[in-house]
Amino acid sequence: MFIYLNHGSYFLYTYSNIETSLGGGKGTMTEESATPLQPPQTQEAEEEEEKAMYSVWAVPEGEVDDRFRRVMEGLRSEFGGPLFDPHLTLVGPLPYKLTASEAKRMFKAACEGFKAYPATVDQVSAGTSHFQCIYLSLRHTVEVMNAAGHFMAHFKPMTGKFYVPHMSILYGDLTDGEKKNALEKAYALDPSLDGLNFRINRVALWITDADVGSWVKIDEHNLIS
Repeated sequence: MFIYLNHGSYFLYTYSNIETSLGGGKGTMTEESATPLQPPQTQEAEEEEEKAMYSVWAVPEGEVDDRFRRVMEGLRSEFGGPLFDPHLTLVGPLPYKLTASEAKRMFKAACEGFKAYPATVDQVSAGTSHFQCIYLSLRHTVEVMNAAGHFMAHFKPMTGKFYVPHMSILYGDLTDGEKKNALEKAYALDPSLDGLNFRINRVALWITDADVGSWVKIDEHNLIS
């Protein structure tokens, strides 16, 4: 069983409900009633530490990371929006706050022995929320879905809908017309995004409070090849 929170929405899933079709290899995750979970107990010495909201991100390999950054920079130059690193959210933002010591300990435990894995871009899409304005929709492969499940099992957030793997490339509140132009711009900047295969070889722990400008990377781990 694992759970996932995506910008305020609560999701709870069980591994037994992950099904992979032979035709497209897409996994589906079904919903159950969410139950509040508590963060792990910490030592008294940590009680004085400042607490924050954390997320765990999967990071694409270097060459592809640079490629996504160029597309993101091109979109921001025309449509605005805040600067952020390319990433696939695995966990978070968490519904509870942690100290840095707590978050690092949980992150280290989750990373232990975890291996790098492949991912594939399906297409560039436009969403309906600020944080999914323009994004790369990723194929729901077993590797991608299991990676999210693995880290959720360690951090235990609360959730309630389907986990949809994606990598946002533009945050903002654009009109439908502007989104259409942004999609065309993304493909003009990189015409071969659809079907792009790449590897996730790093995961990172970030403080992700409400203000994107205040996001800070706290820790990073290179996955086993």
